Amino acid sequence: MVGFQVLGAVFYAGAWYVLIRALGCKLRFLTCQGVTFASIFVNYITPSGFFLEAARCVLGTKASGMKLGATTATVIFHRILYVAAVLASTAVAILALVVGGLITRSTIMDLAIVPVIAIAVLVILLYLSFSPNTLRPILGKLLRLVQPLIKLVQRQANVEAKADQFLDEYRAGFRKMLASKRYVALSFLVSLGDWSCGVAVLWVALLGLNVYVPFSVVVITVALGETIQMIPIDVPGTLGIYEAAITATLLLFSIPVAIAASAALLTRVVTSLLELPITCIAAYHYDIKALDKRMAPLQTYAPR
Repeated sequence: MVGFQVLGAVFYAGAWYVLIRALGCKLRFLTCQGVTFASIFVNYITPSGFFLEAARCVLGTKASGMKLGATTATVIFHRILYVAAVLASTAVAILALVVGGLITRSTIMDLAIVPVIAIAVLVILLYLSFSPNTLRPILGKLLRLVQPLIKLVQRQANVEAKADQFLDEYRAGFRKMLASKRYVALSFLVSLGDWSCGVAVLWVALLGLNVYVPFSVVVITVALGETIQMIPIDVPGTLGIYEAAITATLLLFSIPVAIAASAALLTRVVTSLLELPITCIAAYHYDIKALDKRMAPLQTYAPR
């Protein structure tokens, strides 16, 4: 389990790193990995995944020397490719279960929320990426939300938060990445590897409990958990939310509740025990030790 978790972390940073290189930035991979770990730590101390991505944008700008809008474009495009990987693998898994007669029509209807939410997120992200001016009315508010992060690194990096400049940088960065089809394809494949490692962690946890579950079932289970995590919920790290989703989905496939809950909790324990020390060190390196106090006044106003 630990091996898959470590490999998944490398793939996660790697998929983003490929997109950064597509913009011509020669950022070191280890630096990219460090920024990724530091941003994950932010997710543990704030009530919304929004701040995780905001931290990645701002810290990535500091580390790479790119403009804030361009870095944001790489983060959003990375998220688009990851959602696409989840959607594609989930569709294949559902098809495999249908062909194998391992899933009923009623169960398919219960699981319909996975592709529906994933497609909705994908469409929204693509629309905003191709038409960034749509964000102009609320962009100022969003940039003010991440102002504590910007102030945290502004002494050491050219990080600005002007809406018009940000949109121009974002648009140029997104178009340049789209033109680099080889990099986009590679980032998608690495995102697929990242997603597969997450699935493998739960699969190994179930095997450790002496329960064999078809890999396709685990794919759908983790997909539902990831889908729930896409919904802004005021719980740091979505603690408890993800586990409840995993448990409920396994119950749909007739896995006993004790086994399902144990596997979900074991996955969380392994993930947290591995991530917290590493991400905490990375956060300290990037001087995020003061971030918790600076973000406190904003946590009530996190985007929903």
